[in-house]
Amino acid sequence: MRSLLVALVLLAGTPALAGKTGFDPKIVYKVPLGGAPVVGPVDAPITIVAWSDYACGYCNRVQGTLARLEQLFPGQIRWVYRTLPLDEDYTLAAEASLAAEAQGKFKPMHSRLYALRGRITRAEAELVARELGLDMTRFRGDLDAGTYRKRIAADVADGEKLGVTGTPTFFINGRPVIGSEPLKVFVDVVEEELGRADAMRHGKPANLYDALVADGHATADTPEVERDKTELDPGTAYRMGLGLPGHQLGPDDALVTIVEWSDFQCPYCQKEAPVLAHVREKYGDQVRIVYRHMPMAFHRDAMLAAEAGAAAAAQGKFWPFHDQLWKNFGHLSRADLEAAGKAAGLDMTTFRAALDDRRYHDAIVAEAAAAEAVGVDGTPTLFINGQPVVGSRDNADMDQIVDAHLSNARAMVARGMAKREVYPMYMSAATGNDRADPSAIPDTQQVHIQMRADDRGRAVMAACRRRDGARAANLAGQLEGDTRRRAATVCAGEGIDLP
Repeated sequence: MRSLLVALVLLAGTPALAGKTGFDPKIVYKVPLGGAPVVGPVDAPITIVAWSDYACGYCNRVQGTLARLEQLFPGQIRWVYRTLPLDEDYTLAAEASLAAEAQGKFKPMHSRLYALRGRITRAEAELVARELGLDMTRFRGDLDAGTYRKRIAADVADGEKLGVTGTPTFFINGRPVIGSEPLKVFVDVVEEELGRADAMRHGKPANLYDALVADGHATADTPEVERDKTELDPGTAYRMGLGLPGHQLGPDDALVTIVEWSDFQCPYCQKEAPVLAHVREKYGDQVRIVYRHMPMAFHRDAMLAAEAGAAAAAQGKFWPFHDQLWKNFGHLSRADLEAAGKAAGLDMTTFRAALDDRRYHDAIVAEAAAAEAVGVDGTPTLFINGQPVVGSRDNADMDQIVDAHLSNARAMVARGMAKREVYPMYMSAATGNDRADPSAIPDTQQVHIQMRADDRGRAVMAACRRRDGARAANLAGQLEGDTRRRAATVCAGEGIDLP
């Protein structure tokens, strides 16, 4: 059995011995795939090899992040699942996953095992297998015979040879990401690796992944390098779109645009609501306020409330509904949401149907993932003409911030810029992108930015996620090849066939 020290290190998801050699996040490592389960397109430009364990708390915690990563890059990631057990004497869960793989059910078994959050018993493994419709005689026989223990031992050996000492450990096209990192860390590496994969494809390699890692380091042989911090820079302007339709309050030619990432169950957001109402009352049409959804995972009722907000917006009544929820803060049951909908004047048959079929669930998930991808890690977070303001502020603070932005914007107008061009001009020079819907970033006629194929594909997917088939069809006209295929797959999942 491994030492207690190593077991504790694995549980924490950190390198085994501080100060020793480790992985440099900017270096490519030659990571073997072994005979591990593979999920995703064989020709995907991104291959993520993960060493993890079903009993590892940090491995469990990062599953939601990985699901959101896949939503941001649908059809572009191939996952390779390798095992590094916390306790070499406990491999039951890993064996169960491989026994399920043999019957074509690895992914659902994988998800169920993580949902059980820790060690599972033989009875629990069999219950899940039965629920998945596996051949139980074959499943039990594989576990009884230890059929897959050699494969698990091979995963451990490859990991130790490479220098993997903790779980979870990921390699994105050979680039390491250690532990349960924020979504932005994964997104930044994937974005960089998409560029490298695209360049490598021009040489038409026989195997893209092999070519990408061919010159990689064979083992962890560099001093450990601390990854760059992911905090938002208050002095940087970020590209922020205008979110879902119907979530804007104020005119398109407002000199100051405030994009608010918020959560209807967040007490700090509720505290900020009257401050933004004050801003709107004081500055009138000089300010545009955009509400964007970021329901936090630990707020049980926030997701359905956000979906209800999108359903209200589809009827042109987001802001009356928004005001009802803040007025009755903390009341977010289904009955409470329906009461708020009635008070806001919604067509209740349509509203209830949208909640029943979770019509806007995927759109809300994409919104929250886009926030995380840019570095937002809590609510409320505001972007004022692209510059972040984290946390709640009082009236005086907000007045000072808005006045400064107004002064800058007025100077731009005085030099001859049309008011409608102010926010698009800020966005043309801003950093990053809106990964929920790039087409929601206002464009400027002075500096026209043509959407890249991937951005157009994301815009089509965003339209499909909010069930806007007409807009999806309109945007899809210029899509082709792999981008069109990926968009069509997402849209088909929402019940929309692209023309």
